[in-house]
Amino acid sequence: MAISKDEICEGLYNVDFWNKLDLHISSYVITPLQLRYISSKTSIIGRALGHAIVDLLDNVTKNSNQYIENETTILGTEHRVYHSRQYTLKVKEDDLSCSDLNINNNDDKILFRISSLAPNIFYQLREDIGISNENFRQSFFEHYLKDFTNPGKSGSLMYKTYDDLFILKTLRDYEARLLMQILSGYHLQLTQRPTIFNRYIGLYSIRMETSLTTIEIYVAIMVNAFTPSLKINEIFDLKGSRIKRKLAGNLSVDKLHKLKDMDFMDLYPSGIRIPTNIYQTLKIVIANDVKVLKKLNITDFSLILGIRHLDMSEIQLIGRRPATGVAALLSLSNDLGLMHLSKPFNNVSSLDSENNQTSSLPSYLKPIQMLNISIDTNLYYNNDSIAYESLPIPGIINKSNQRVYIYLAFVDMLQTYDSFKLLDQTFRKLTDRNRHLEYSVIEPDDYEKRINEFLFQNVFIDAQDDFPWAITDVSKPVADIDNQFIENKVSNQRKNYTQRRPHSMERQNSNSVLEFRL
Repeated sequence: MAISKDEICEGLYNVDFWNKLDLHISSYVITPLQLRYISSKTSIIGRALGHAIVDLLDNVTKNSNQYIENETTILGTEHRVYHSRQYTLKVKEDDLSCSDLNINNNDDKILFRISSLAPNIFYQLREDIGISNENFRQSFFEHYLKDFTNPGKSGSLMYKTYDDLFILKTLRDYEARLLMQILSGYHLQLTQRPTIFNRYIGLYSIRMETSLTTIEIYVAIMVNAFTPSLKINEIFDLKGSRIKRKLAGNLSVDKLHKLKDMDFMDLYPSGIRIPTNIYQTLKIVIANDVKVLKKLNITDFSLILGIRHLDMSEIQLIGRRPATGVAALLSLSNDLGLMHLSKPFNNVSSLDSENNQTSSLPSYLKPIQMLNISIDTNLYYNNDSIAYESLPIPGIINKSNQRVYIYLAFVDMLQTYDSFKLLDQTFRKLTDRNRHLEYSVIEPDDYEKRINEFLFQNVFIDAQDDFPWAITDVSKPVADIDNQFIENKVSNQRKNYTQRRPHSMERQNSNSVLEFRL
């Protein structure tokens, strides 16, 4: 697939001030329709976008010393500047299914106009938070972007760089405008004080001509907080909400990456202890971050929590939520099969099914560095090169005293409490008065109070003087104790099933039960 391009032009993007009365009709109606239309073209869009990111970055780099702003740009409007270029993609025959994006189908060409929004501010922001623009460029150079399914409800298009360091995600138009409006303050937030905000490090718009209309989508580039090389076992999306915040059914490897608030309460009923100095700092940082978002009238954001276990194996993690009834019977055969195939969970990457060895840097988001505190790395990261590189928070599961590493960040921080959300919350107050504050979307003032209480009453516990961290070589794999664990589990499930099954079934031949299970 060949790419040709026109000259780069510069201009000022029209950023309307946020209006609380705006229903964002276009974002809730038009944007999902556009995303649905282009969802089958994600591969070719990713190729064009990856090429444009490198190309437009090179334009900033080459002209950084002699660059002169044109007459449309004045001091104070840097967040509105855009660099734009039209790209013409000549598609091969096997790519012709994508050619309906262009009105000139007979020429087998697809036209994109891709703009880098606020390129100079993002260029400096990346440098200031420790991401060199050379390394940033390398992540997009030579390799195509990898598209993957968005686990959320928004239906957004999502991509990853080949080294898994960066994630690209489509935004609604009002979210993109908000990011541009707050960009200067956001830049200061990341560089002037401790924060666990995820790092937005680029923003692009893509305009595509179709036979019916012009489609424009916005794509933000973010740092990937949970790269495969971190060997994270569980990922929780936490909002402090209790309604529809638990996965149904038994745990599985895939489900361990999609856990929510009530799953955390189920699996960690007593929370996770962390050292006192880290606890006190984290509580202040989270309180400040949430207050900033409240002042921007933002709600429905999440704290994503990644946990890497040092003392539990894969089978143990999955077996913490016991199956009952028929599900218990069906799980027995799986357990018996796993008895000979089980491996320590820390030996593999649970976040990505591919055996990706391209990333030499675990992640740019390092919790201890984000909190700007110091700890005894020799104690907590003994001989673990990944921990030394990524600086996780050490934690101990309450009651069991098993050790974990914690990674975290605030994400989805661009959803304002608009009139649409106000109407939704008003409806909840009328129809479910006693539980309306337990729904995901609530007013920013209530959201601030709820998420702070949930995190520091249920998730993070001050260890005080009770933090028995074992000084061992944490780089060694978890002991292979899965066989005994499964044998005990199978035995208990058989016993429970025998006790619970109906009396008429007890008279049946026991071979029928075995036959059904296998």
